[in-house]
Amino acid sequence: MRKRNFLLFGPWGRCMGDECGPGGIQTRAVWCAHVEGWTTLHTNCKQAERPSNQQNCFRVCDWHKELYDWRLGPWNQCQPVISKSLEKTPECTKGDEGIQVREITCIQKDKDIPAEDIICEYFEPKPLLEQACLIPCQQDCIVSEFSSWSGCSKTCGSGLQHRTRQVVAPPQFGGSGCPNLTEFQVCQSGPCEDQELPYSLHVGPWSACSMPHSRQARQARRRGKNKDRDKDRGKGVKDPEARELIKKKRNRNRQNRQENKYWDIQIGYQTREVMCTNKTGKAADLSFCQQEKLPMTFQSCVITKECQVSEWSEWSPCSKTCHDVASPTGTRVRTRTVRQFPVGGETECPELEEDEPCVSQRDGVTPCAMYGWKTTEWTECRVDPLLSQQDKRRGNQTALCGGGIQTREVYCVQTNQDLLLHLHAHRDREASKPVDLKLCTGPVPNTTQLCHIPCPIECEVSPWSAWGPCTYENCNDQQGKKGFKLRKRRITNEPTGGSGGTGNCPHLLEAIPCEEPACYDWKAVRLGDCEPDNGKECGPGTQVQEVVCINSDGEEVDRQLCRDAIFPIPVACDAPCPKDCVLSMWSSWSSCSHTCSGKTTEGKQIRARSILAYAGEEGGIRCPNSSALQEVRSCNEHPCTVYHWQTGPWGQCIEDTSVSSFNTTTTWNGETSCSVGMQTRKVICVRVNVGQVGPKKCPESLRPETVRPCLLPCKKDCIMSPYSDWTSCPSSCKEGDSGVRKQSRHRVIIQLPANGGRDCMDPLYEEKACEAPIVCQSYRWKTHKWRRCQLVPWSVQQDSPGAQEGCGPGRQARAITCRKQDGGQAGIHECLQYAGPVPALTQACQIPCQDDCQLTSWSKFSSCNGDCGAVRTRKRTIVGKSKKKEKCKNSHLYPLIETQYCPCDKYNAQPVGNWSDCILPEGKVEVLLGMKVQGDIKECGQGYRYQAMACYDQNGRLVETSRCNSH
Repeated sequence: MRKRNFLLFGPWGRCMGDECGPGGIQTRAVWCAHVEGWTTLHTNCKQAERPSNQQNCFRVCDWHKELYDWRLGPWNQCQPVISKSLEKTPECTKGDEGIQVREITCIQKDKDIPAEDIICEYFEPKPLLEQACLIPCQQDCIVSEFSSWSGCSKTCGSGLQHRTRQVVAPPQFGGSGCPNLTEFQVCQSGPCEDQELPYSLHVGPWSACSMPHSRQARQARRRGKNKDRDKDRGKGVKDPEARELIKKKRNRNRQNRQENKYWDIQIGYQTREVMCTNKTGKAADLSFCQQEKLPMTFQSCVITKECQVSEWSEWSPCSKTCHDVASPTGTRVRTRTVRQFPVGGETECPELEEDEPCVSQRDGVTPCAMYGWKTTEWTECRVDPLLSQQDKRRGNQTALCGGGIQTREVYCVQTNQDLLLHLHAHRDREASKPVDLKLCTGPVPNTTQLCHIPCPIECEVSPWSAWGPCTYENCNDQQGKKGFKLRKRRITNEPTGGSGGTGNCPHLLEAIPCEEPACYDWKAVRLGDCEPDNGKECGPGTQVQEVVCINSDGEEVDRQLCRDAIFPIPVACDAPCPKDCVLSMWSSWSSCSHTCSGKTTEGKQIRARSILAYAGEEGGIRCPNSSALQEVRSCNEHPCTVYHWQTGPWGQCIEDTSVSSFNTTTTWNGETSCSVGMQTRKVICVRVNVGQVGPKKCPESLRPETVRPCLLPCKKDCIMSPYSDWTSCPSSCKEGDSGVRKQSRHRVIIQLPANGGRDCMDPLYEEKACEAPIVCQSYRWKTHKWRRCQLVPWSVQQDSPGAQEGCGPGRQARAITCRKQDGGQAGIHECLQYAGPVPALTQACQIPCQDDCQLTSWSKFSSCNGDCGAVRTRKRTIVGKSKKKEKCKNSHLYPLIETQYCPCDKYNAQPVGNWSDCILPEGKVEVLLGMKVQGDIKECGQGYRYQAMACYDQNGRLVETSRCNSH
């Protein structure tokens, strides 16, 4: 048979519970439905298949926001929305639409473990899992045209020639790859003769760099030195001013030589063998190896010098000057300096400082200072730091309670007790002054903790009792006194979180004036059996009431006190005969419908009884009709003039100077009390529905107390730690930092003032200017003129083809010195530390020969006046006889102008980061259907998302946002 009924279930409801965390419960509706859509009974569905309608859940509270957050995974690769079909697709122009997804997980931040999404969704909607993207069009590889064929590789016989092409644009986004970039083909250069053999060129390695030793080299060097020295000394110079300038230059050169003692630069030469061999390996003349230009067989070089350091200094004193059981060893250091830096090699200088462990050997070593963490008292529990801005606005109207947070300050102190003896004279709990936090080791105590503020419980009272008898206000003084009827109620649930006591409870006693008061009266406690009249077995009779004597408070007293009271009369009754209708006893009278009687209202009470057995058929008294089973009587016939005493809240506890001494005690909440005080409150007489009246209208004997003793908590003065030591003035400075140097000290509040104690008056932080601020000094390298170009000795060059004496490639050196920013002299080690890398000490140089092209140095680049795309140029010219040489006019070999693009001043803005949440505009609040509006807080509707923009220049460098025209 086809199944016609099936189970349906709704969504899970909101997680409910008393406590925050995993102890919550959520429910959902489950019902049985017919296939045609109408709901039917649960029994018509299989109960074994019924899903659960209740499950455990995690109840989220506001303070969980600090513990949970969304973790966003990276976007994966862009995938096409629709898979490509086998049919021919149209040509791609802008790209294909795609979609990319990412993983988003709710995590518990401190433990880095996943949590349920519903927790994070409570504070922030789940970010987007997918987004649209663009798959760029496939771009095939693009290559240039082939070059012309190269020459044949063989001068005779069969050889090869090739041609090449370059990649203009590489393949992208899955485009086809690049084709072959080189092609070869066979070529013929005529028949070869049997005697002709192939030749090859062999180039040997460079020799070690060595100094020239020939007499000519020494003489040339001596002539050059003498010429420079004569020039420096001013020989042949007659002008006194010129001779003075030469003298100053000579002094500078002497200083430069002194500075460059750290670099011993000597320029030498090195050679290598270049030879032509046939295929049998025999040497042949170089002319057989045809090349446009043969490799050089000589070059200038720098003689390699190793780093030279001084001897080690003496060991410094041991850094451990005290006794420490935990780490008894210290460190001692020795140093050495660089006498000559390495030149021409790759090896660096050895370490200039070394240390080793040591133990102080001095007698009577004092114990080392020991440090530990200290904490201040926890602050009061506060709920508002964990509330959102909207919850704070609501919290301003009601007292905040529930889960909160407490904070305290953590600081480091010296813990050696013998070092703290000087503090014992102060009343600072032996508090030592704060020191640098780095001196304390071990885990840092927590500075925050969760706490709980009990939420207030409202006062709950019982219903009013019935009005009591009319009694004197004071039974001990009955002359001329008026009477009152009283009714009472009691506190069923004591209030908490308020001002304490019954200050937040309503009044518990009401009174109305009455006539003929009495202090004592009879009260029936039980009815006796129904006794028939005239000794019959059944029929009408009477019941005698068993009574006791009570006072105005309802307490049982001696029966003699009720001698003036009216004794209750017997109650009429009916003793049922065997065949009569049997009725139950009357119930107690109900409570009065009104507390008093007015012109249009009257209090009523009702009592009833029921039929226990109906009359027999052979006669007997029949059962009464239903109206006779119920009786009504008037009650509370007194007028509606109800009075009660109304109390105000207890005032502040004020010290009672009349109490001479008091022993310190501890109150219920743990606070220590040091003295007895007094509290007062206002008490007034109030007529119900009217307001305050004279005090004589209310019973004087029932007036609540207006004064009561109270316990004053002990005063707590502010306790502050001593000031820490002054921070040291900076021993080093940063370049460009010209600010005022200051040093500071601080202290912490160990105990906050309370209960009228002394306030924290002194400042917690002090600072002062450093007495002798350090003048920041910066350093720079100063480079001097290059020395003359040193060539390889002619005795080495002369055997090389094409060599000319006194010209060709060489190498030159220069001096460098260290200067302060103002130009003053400084030690070389300052520049090594602060001035950056050392400038080049040598460079290649060229002394032009007669056949070489001679050109001027490049000019400076011209200025840029145009917009993006403009260019700037620099120039040089041909000088001397080179102007007439054709090869010097070849602009490809010797360009006379260079061009480069000017820096671009165009900028573009690019988005950065994710879109923000939807932000609603402020101001106008539109009320839509189903929209929730609280005050001026708009929670739904049309809003905006925002995204940050960054500004970039043409080279992709980040610049100020103001440079972009739009943002």
